[in-house]
Amino acid sequence: MRVLYSILVNCFNWLLPLLGLLSKGKLSEFAKGRRHLNQLIAPKKNGRRYWFHCASLGEFEQARPVIERLKIEHPQCSIVVSFFSPSGYNLRKDYALADLVCYMPIDTAKNARKFLDILQADIAVFVKYEIWFNHLMELSKRQIPTYLISATFRKGQFIFSNNGKWLFKVLSQFERIFLQDSLSYTLLNDFGLKNIEISGDTRYDRVKQTALAAVPNKIIEEFKGHHPLIIFGSSWPEEEKLAEELLKDSRFDAYKIILAPHDISTSHINDIVNSLNFIETRKYTSFSNSSSNRVLVLDTIGHLASAYLYADLAFIGGGYNKGLHNILEALAFGVPVIFGPNVDRYPEARESINAEIAMKIHHLSDIGVAISLYLPNGKLDNDIRAKCFDFINWHSGASDKVIKALNQ
Repeated sequence: MRVLYSILVNCFNWLLPLLGLLSKGKLSEFAKGRRHLNQLIAPKKNGRRYWFHCASLGEFEQARPVIERLKIEHPQCSIVVSFFSPSGYNLRKDYALADLVCYMPIDTAKNARKFLDILQADIAVFVKYEIWFNHLMELSKRQIPTYLISATFRKGQFIFSNNGKWLFKVLSQFERIFLQDSLSYTLLNDFGLKNIEISGDTRYDRVKQTALAAVPNKIIEEFKGHHPLIIFGSSWPEEEKLAEELLKDSRFDAYKIILAPHDISTSHINDIVNSLNFIETRKYTSFSNSSSNRVLVLDTIGHLASAYLYADLAFIGGGYNKGLHNILEALAFGVPVIFGPNVDRYPEARESINAEIAMKIHHLSDIGVAISLYLPNGKLDNDIRAKCFDFINWHSGASDKVIKALNQ
């Protein structure tokens, strides 16, 4: 399997320029971003150089509180952030605390050698699922301490199968693996791995910072008025269809809704507005205050966090098929969350359900149950809000453990 992996990644690396020319969209960006990686210039400062590798934006948000702490404690250090996907790179390519933001090359042995020659990293930090065999082996050969943070593992993953043994062995190359939950710890420990520690998820630290730094949003404040507000955050078509059903149900006429779709392309935003032509709907960028507005569609990036400041309930997208989006951001504002049923692989989903501040949703009737539970008399229950804050505070502190290890 290791030989097959080597053949496949080398073939893909060779074909990538051609695929980029023949393709459009993300694959084209994926290829274009890697076209000149060997020409990167990464001059070092006097302090240590930390290389953080993130798959996309979600993993970057897990790395971010660690990066910010490092820059506070070690102002002379330099930071390199690499991304695998265009979506993460495009949104954070100008990140102010990084000395270099770039794509990670395809995981061939040759690419790994060249890339590390350029970076000259003193310490490497991979985030969550990022386990790239050739880059990790090259880091080990160069004796560069390497960490995996906010990691989760579950039974059934390829890495635990007979065919994945070769990849599992590379986990021992990490100086330390910081795990989100006890289930991951037990699983790795049963397989004999000892360089493991339960730290929690660094996203808790990040969302707590975001909530504390939130600023009022006049548009959303005016839209909400004195009505209870439900936010559909990072929604996909499944959640947007349920929002439409909710708006057609007269029992919920007093509620206002903000739709913040995952896809904010003009065509998708227009599709949402057209599908809600039976009710007063406005886009954020063309909002005019009116008490008749029932729906506000966020057709922008960066306003969802401030919107949670006014929310009474949040329906977070991705729980039906796509992969659950960030539920912690809403919880950090004291807002209970609901989401689709396919979330068992997300520790934060399991734990928030156990804490009675989250609920799985299958049908519209389930939303009614959640509203009755969390919003009695149309107002967010104060005890529920307090439970949300306690949940975030209890799970915070993962960054402290990571920083301590990096300093050592």
